[in-house]
Amino acid sequence: MIQQRLPTGTPIPLPDATLCVDGLSISYGAAKVVRDVTLRIAPGEAYGLIGESGSGKSTIAFSVMGYLNGGTASAGRITIAGHDILTLPDRKLRRLRGPVVSMVFQDPMNALNPSIRVGEQIAEGIRYHTGAGKAEAEARAIELIDQVKLPEPEDIVRRYPHQLSGGQQQRIVIAMALALEPALLILDEPTTGLDVTTEATILDLITEIKQRSNVALLFISHNLGVVARMCDRVGVLYAGDLIEEGPTAEVLQRPSHPYTRGLISAVPSIAGELEMVGIPGSLPDLTEVPKGCIFRARCSIAIAACGEAPVPMETVRPGHASRCLRWRDCLAELNPPQAAAVRAPLDGEKRLEIDSVIRSFPGARRLPFLKPRPAVQALRGVSLDIRAGETLAVVGESGSGKSTLGRLVAGLDRPAGGTIRFEGRDVTALSRERTVDDQRAVQFIFQNPHSALNPHHTVEEIVGRPLRLYLGLQGTELRRRIVEILRAVRLGERYMTRAPHELSGGEKQRVCIARAFAAEPRLVVCDEPTSALDISVQAAILQELQTLQRESAHRTAYMFITHDLGVVRQIADRVAVMYLGEIVELGATRDIFSRPQHPYTEALLAAVPELRPTRASRMRLQGVVPRPTNPPSGCSFHTRCPRLKGDICSQKAPPTRSKASGHAMRCHHDINTLKALQSAELENRTEPARP
Repeated sequence: MIQQRLPTGTPIPLPDATLCVDGLSISYGAAKVVRDVTLRIAPGEAYGLIGESGSGKSTIAFSVMGYLNGGTASAGRITIAGHDILTLPDRKLRRLRGPVVSMVFQDPMNALNPSIRVGEQIAEGIRYHTGAGKAEAEARAIELIDQVKLPEPEDIVRRYPHQLSGGQQQRIVIAMALALEPALLILDEPTTGLDVTTEATILDLITEIKQRSNVALLFISHNLGVVARMCDRVGVLYAGDLIEEGPTAEVLQRPSHPYTRGLISAVPSIAGELEMVGIPGSLPDLTEVPKGCIFRARCSIAIAACGEAPVPMETVRPGHASRCLRWRDCLAELNPPQAAAVRAPLDGEKRLEIDSVIRSFPGARRLPFLKPRPAVQALRGVSLDIRAGETLAVVGESGSGKSTLGRLVAGLDRPAGGTIRFEGRDVTALSRERTVDDQRAVQFIFQNPHSALNPHHTVEEIVGRPLRLYLGLQGTELRRRIVEILRAVRLGERYMTRAPHELSGGEKQRVCIARAFAAEPRLVVCDEPTSALDISVQAAILQELQTLQRESAHRTAYMFITHDLGVVRQIADRVAVMYLGEIVELGATRDIFSRPQHPYTEALLAAVPELRPTRASRMRLQGVVPRPTNPPSGCSFHTRCPRLKGDICSQKAPPTRSKASGHAMRCHHDINTLKALQSAELENRTEPARP
């Protein structure tokens, strides 16, 4: 039996745990990144670790694996199935990795060797640990690939990683991790880089594996919806401290710590009832850990006592504990979340008009004497418009053509056919070929702020460049305007002399937004502007974008490209759903989310892991997106469609079905038939939704 020290200090017996972490403290130099963390995971249990970047989640995961390069475990103990990890030499640790503990990393491409076939990579660990022969190990690899539900495993084992999709690569990594039937499986952001539809199937697979094998799971994620769906219990980390722990549903529905409540308030919901609210401030410097509560500087309900002494964990109810002196007030919701504002209908003039735009990319020639590969058909007759002051979201899986469309609008690329008109003028050209006014009017916010900023320029130079180039400002007036713009994005004058490497990810993206708005644009293309940010920073950035749009004298319009449907629900007026270079559904955000009509849109929404599940549909897409070099005939979605009508879907392009409200979709089924199919599916469902 294992003794666990409860928050009250009363030891009670627990069933034998697979993972026991007791009083763990880890330092990197002077930085105390993890402090006195204690947790347990039982066989067959999924335990989630959540918190912002830098909170210590991955550090704990790597310490459990025995990977502490550059780090020091200054206190504490880690045991897995009775093995004391921190005292074992490297030789014995290597023998434990696989049979006792295994890990699934965030980026499968970095976890796989690009020069070795995936079957050999799975078999390598089997042969090393069991002494199995080549044929036996390969047979086991085929069996594992079949278990993770990849088709034709005998063919898959002979492929290289680059010949697989992202979801298929992650399934291979999971197969490798399960090869030796470990007692503990660590999953470090296993679905972060995947499309929502692929993520849903991977999560289904992990759930099935847990139920089948009784393996203990340590699940690390910044996505609270994923944690709500996957985990039995959850621990909340902040700046190295475990500040709340308990049953997942209880912690996420009735949080007893202000930080947990802040994380939940920052999550965008596809139901759209509540306003997103970011957490002000940032994590403290862990080389000088503040006295008292580590969260005090960012807490809206802090009192003087919070800074006087270390705050102990207190029992909220059996199995649920919080490191907060005011946890009762937190439960009482002193600052309840606000209802989301209802966006007024827009009827302004058309700011952007896209008509039948086509873009293809010639196939690369692999070797001079070989035929070139087929051309990639990125966009196939896309038409849409955006009105002044409107936010149009463009969504779809990777490879659907979203970013290509955004680049054409901004003049970063040229279409092969069709026209793009801005305020009635033809701008179907590269940016350098457009007039200065049109260059100024359309700005772009890139996905990765790190690569979008010149590392050799200061913030003042970065934000000042469009002011000098487009508005001709100089001297005192230039500096005054830079300060004004920085304040609008919550940075301020003190940031002017800083270089990009001196900024956090959220601060870098704020600089990118400031640079875009310095030109006083009338249209901004936002290409995944928050995908690389923590949820608390994401909420703040989205609020700032909405404020800038609302206060803009030019009624700035947004083309907002994203795969995050929760963000879309919060920020967009209308939504365009893309699949294989075509728009398959277009309509008002409220209509798309409450009454999706196209089966692809329905599947996208059903795949979203929700913090508070509101949708009954569990539709899953099978297979992968077809290659854009050879799109399917007829309806491009027919190879994956769960509502296939018949041969007509593969033989004939579907018609566009429009309503008076402007809602349109392309499908051989009429709208009433699709509604009837959706209703019938919900009535016949027997599997209950996870609470």
